[in-house]
Amino acid sequence: MAKSVGGDGYGWSVVVSEAPVPAKRKVRWGRVALFYGLAFGWVCLIAAGLYLSGNRTLGGGQGLSIVTAVLAFLYMPAPLVAALVVERLDRRPALIRTTFAGFRRTLPALLVVTVAVIAALLLGMLGLTYVLGNVLDVSAAGRVLFSQADILANALLLAPSMDAEQVAQVGASVPSLWPLVGLAYGGALIAGVTVNGLFAFGEEYGWRGWLADELRPLGAFWANVVTGVLWGVWHGPLILMGFNYAGYGRIGTAFMVAWCVPFSFLLWRAREVTGSLLAPAVLHGAVNGFAGVFLVVLVDANPLLAPPAGLVGAAATAVVAALFWLVTRKRAGRTG
Repeated sequence: MAKSVGGDGYGWSVVVSEAPVPAKRKVRWGRVALFYGLAFGWVCLIAAGLYLSGNRTLGGGQGLSIVTAVLAFLYMPAPLVAALVVERLDRRPALIRTTFAGFRRTLPALLVVTVAVIAALLLGMLGLTYVLGNVLDVSAAGRVLFSQADILANALLLAPSMDAEQVAQVGASVPSLWPLVGLAYGGALIAGVTVNGLFAFGEEYGWRGWLADELRPLGAFWANVVTGVLWGVWHGPLILMGFNYAGYGRIGTAFMVAWCVPFSFLLWRAREVTGSLLAPAVLHGAVNGFAGVFLVVLVDANPLLAPPAGLVGAAATAVVAALFWLVTRKRAGRTG
């Protein structure tokens, strides 16, 4: 478009080209509702199937093994499938087509972020628990065990049916706190870049992929708040059946939301900093990989408070996320 902006009295005028101003992109809430309806409806059907098949208490034992398989093979891919359906309806190129593009270029940043963030989360959760439980004696925050004897005794409480030979084998393999934490850390990194990361990608493609891009017009703060709330509620069907917060199914979802919001900020930033959707998947998978160590190294822990998904874990995650945003502010600007 062009317009005249002046003349000099001799019959000529200056014409300036004016490019059209693109309309500000808005969140398509109808599409968000469709995506979430598909993802949440999927997991409701899975939870209903477990319930009707007799698996109604998923707080441990056999139920835990069943749910682990369900999470990996059926539950976690729901956001991926929902996002692919919406992308298909929009007739847009699927995000998955570009997910692995430039993998060699983004791999170094992905590995550095994963190594640093997982160490910070694991040590942050342990450190905050130690301060609250061991030093300040906050009830139900959990107390950190340091000696091999104490950790062994706690581990045996988790499996009271073991015979003497099995107890001896466990006693020979259980170390003190810091070697055990080191093993958990290494195992988490391996799990994050392999099987756990693969299954976590099913979630991250939806939450930090399609949904993050759709909510981007809200700005990073509100986009992550909305994503964290939706993501936390999405866990609700299994939490109601005892998963994550055994014995607190009715209020457990609210605590999951409190953890998912800061974790969403952390995972969002990981994608920005590395330029790869694989980064949040690897981090998510690695966190799932070290979660079990807290069952062994903590006593007197209430799941609503203790790490990884209690309020102590949420607080530590929020601190790590804030520091990660601060430290990476320049790099995120270059890759964003």
